[in-house]
Amino acid sequence: MNKSKKRMRYQRRTRAKRSTVLTGVFILGVVFIFVTILIILNNSRKMDGWIGGYIYSEFYPHNSGEIYYGTAYRITIWKHDNEYYAAIEGSGWHLGTWGLAYVAGDDQQIDIIAMQTLPGDSYFGKCERYEKGEVLVHFERRGEELITEWKALRDQHPILTYREDAIIGNYFEKVK
Repeated sequence: MNKSKKRMRYQRRTRAKRSTVLTGVFILGVVFIFVTILIILNNSRKMDGWIGGYIYSEFYPHNSGEIYYGTAYRITIWKHDNEYYAAIEGSGWHLGTWGLAYVAGDDQQIDIIAMQTLPGDSYFGKCERYEKGEVLVHFERRGEELITEWKALRDQHPILTYREDAIIGNYFEKVK
């Protein structure tokens, strides 16, 4: 009988330890999920400062010097289901682009990354203007300045397409 009591006490202690361990694991799991959700929401809010419209326009002379050509880009960034997207429109001389992109980054810098060509683009229905996943343009905040690094989007610009070097500068401005 003594052995039986010892065995019962041992089984009770083992169950109690198991219950304590399972409770601890459950609480740690809940805390982990809660912290992960907070991090995702916090990172998501950091990019909210990029939501809005950005424009860049340029006029440059024809070789004759008698007329000027103009190009204009408009990038509109919005948020949908905690994801960020951009519509890119380029218009002007030899420029008729319209595309959808997604936006990745943080509160200080973002990449605008090609997804698909949209109706209104001269390539629509024929082929994609950019490869899916290709970085079109990179924006970075440096104090009050918005620094642009032209990536694949430069290939559609009548002047920038011929340059081999990196093109970085204060090009786009946020529409207020």
